[in-house]
Amino acid sequence: MSKKIMDLVLEKKQLMTGDLSEAGRNSALAIAAIKGGIKSTEWRSYMMQFVEQNPPGTAVDPKKLERLLGTDGTNGHPRLDMCRTYLVANGVCGPDTPATFDNGVDSIDEGIDPGCVKLAATGQSRLLKTSKDAGKKSAKKSAKK
Repeated sequence: MSKKIMDLVLEKKQLMTGDLSEAGRNSALAIAAIKGGIKSTEWRSYMMQFVEQNPPGTAVDPKKLERLLGTDGTNGHPRLDMCRTYLVANGVCGPDTPATFDNGVDSIDEGIDPGCVKLAATGQSRLLKTSKDAGKKSAKKSAKK
């Protein structure tokens, strides 16, 4: 099984945190993707960073690339459109990108990866390692209220 999109987003965040020139390269790709739009080759180039490839340029799991391109039937889905938008928009900040890079993206794998569950109370999705973790997170949220 290939890595989750969100795992690769977090890996990219870590890479940019350790190398601000990587954040600058990511920013240039994100700007090109925004200018080109979701159906552009620039968008695809940006999103290829968040899918495993073998050989380079070919997604190991095409469903994940389709999710990022919106060609999986989810283009127009408000929450998933927002996730895709955040993933590109958060990338344009250059050196400040690592701090907020994964904001708003955490439910992108919902429906294509069994590790992503929807939290009934909020309607939002979170990637969780096990259903046991979901219970812990819900209990912590309840305790804070």
